[in-house]
Amino acid sequence: MSRKSDSCFSKRNGKPLTVYASKSEAQQSANYENQYGRNLVPYQCSKCGEWHLSPKDRQTPSTKCRHCTGFAGKHKDLYESEADAGRRAAILKKEEGISLTVYKCPYEDGWHLTKG
Repeated sequence: MSRKSDSCFSKRNGKPLTVYASKSEAQQSANYENQYGRNLVPYQCSKCGEWHLSPKDRQTPSTKCRHCTGFAGKHKDLYESEADAGRRAAILKKEEGISLTVYKCPYEDGWHLTKG
């Protein structure tokens, strides 16, 4: 059963995101929505660890790098492809005005973003 999040909000309208108990529950909801022309996919949120839905064109799958950390000492996001990292950089530029560049991780098979 889905519920509204206490910690995660839509970048588009500021409303709480729907939280799903599992990936399969989120996928069932996405399948239903996609019947009506919405191109949604489930993702596990890095902020709350729960499952939400996102427009497919905003999805940029990532994991946390085991080696690289950012300025604040947190492990950097590791994107599967250069294109995914570039798409995330474009989204952040549009939504938050942050200019980032993409670079290949020197330790793992993936890509990072940097301000430098």
